[in-house]
Amino acid sequence: MSALTSFAYVFLVYIALAIAKKSLNHSRRARTFRYPPGPPGNAITGNFFDLPQKKPWVVYAKWARQYGDIMHLDALGDHIVILSTPDIANDLLEKRSRIYSSKPHPEVAELSGWGFNMALHAYGDLWRWNRRTYQQHLRPNAVAELRPIIQKCIAIFLNNLLHTPNAFMGHLDLLSCSLALSSMYGVKIVSADDPLLRLAKATVHTLDTVVSTRYSFLVSSFPFIRFIPEWVPIFGSTARFISSTKKLCHDLRELPFNQVIKDLESGSANDGLVARMLKKDTIPAEEFNRIKDMASMILVASADTTLSSLGTFFIAMANSPHCQERAWREIDAVVGNSRLPTYEDRKSLPYIEAIYREVMRWHPAIPMVLHTSTEDDRYSDYDIPQGSIVFANVWAMTHDERVYADPYKFNPERFLDVNGRLNDDDTILGFGFGRRICVGQHFADAIMWLTIASVLTCFKISRARDVKGNEIEIEEKYSDGPGLLSYPLPFRCSISPRHPEVGSLLA
Repeated sequence: MSALTSFAYVFLVYIALAIAKKSLNHSRRARTFRYPPGPPGNAITGNFFDLPQKKPWVVYAKWARQYGDIMHLDALGDHIVILSTPDIANDLLEKRSRIYSSKPHPEVAELSGWGFNMALHAYGDLWRWNRRTYQQHLRPNAVAELRPIIQKCIAIFLNNLLHTPNAFMGHLDLLSCSLALSSMYGVKIVSADDPLLRLAKATVHTLDTVVSTRYSFLVSSFPFIRFIPEWVPIFGSTARFISSTKKLCHDLRELPFNQVIKDLESGSANDGLVARMLKKDTIPAEEFNRIKDMASMILVASADTTLSSLGTFFIAMANSPHCQERAWREIDAVVGNSRLPTYEDRKSLPYIEAIYREVMRWHPAIPMVLHTSTEDDRYSDYDIPQGSIVFANVWAMTHDERVYADPYKFNPERFLDVNGRLNDDDTILGFGFGRRICVGQHFADAIMWLTIASVLTCFKISRARDVKGNEIEIEEKYSDGPGLLSYPLPFRCSISPRHPEVGSLLA
């Protein structure tokens, strides 16, 4: 028997024993627990092989119509609970936040270098310290200090759209990363070939795999997988992924941070958040590392979500010329064509605000928000065991026909009353719930609103045309998963200046 055959035999025996042990523990508990309804599972593996690998938020929303707004799945003895309405999510994640404020910290995250990411931390003293620090530096008043940086990045983006509109997907990519790199580190990013930009993109790309449900369960359920050498066929791919990701995460934490240190030591101008935090007289070593972690986390959290939401905005505008026309009338009346919009204009532009809210509802960048329970709980006659993975299915909530008429249609008017004033539906569900609500929501809000207002001030977005002059329909194609981020796949559209003054406006 070869070494490889022996290894495979031991591997299969280990899996069988591990599954049998988990199934036994689960069956014992099931006799006394009344779980929420859900699809029937295999007696040994539960619903593990039913876990959707493509657009899980859509699949879970479909299942919710059959099994109810709170649903239970079993994956190799681990419990998954899906919440499909804001009321249930608020009842558990907000009103019982003491129980539901933790996160499942995937072992693969620590192994692959993602341990710095506060979004993956369990609830505890470290998380609370980080949360206080983040809130201090990302509260509305603090974000206001970052507005000049945000405006500079958006100005570069608008100029790129003016001169090379066909490359708008690349410009969106550059904008989303440069906003985070410039705001956090004071780094000026003007090219898609910038090494820091490429590093950020490559690192962020690995996070989807780290948090994917099935991948995380495999590594946590079968700990020996982490020790498999890279050369072993099939199974060694996990070791290769962990090794390469660990280096990317290390470089992402160190390289831009070290550049800030060099700027401060040389007296070079740096107006990023990290530089401002490091200008204190004395900084303990522990806080020094936490600042490094914070900046890296914000970069990771904001880059792809910004790209996703702005991509959705361009799809919506290209397919909704009537929305643009109403937006232009409002902008022309308030801003005119001799300047760009500013944050001071926001209250006077309710339709632009409605477009922003509808973009965030129509295709949320993070369609499912992840929590975990830290003790046994009971809700609506159902038992939720300690350690359950709890998903708030934001997609199901924003596409609930009981709340939003014709939910798959892009319709900003749903956020306005009959007099054109904004209604009170101003909650962006994609920012999350309870104590784990997105700490960077004010930063993201500032970026999204000003970018949308600025693009509509300067440009007309429409469908591209083929060689015969026929419009090319834009299909709403988004990434399939398996992670928790959803973003538009590349698409074509036409972008042209709204009026002759745009060139001088952006000069």
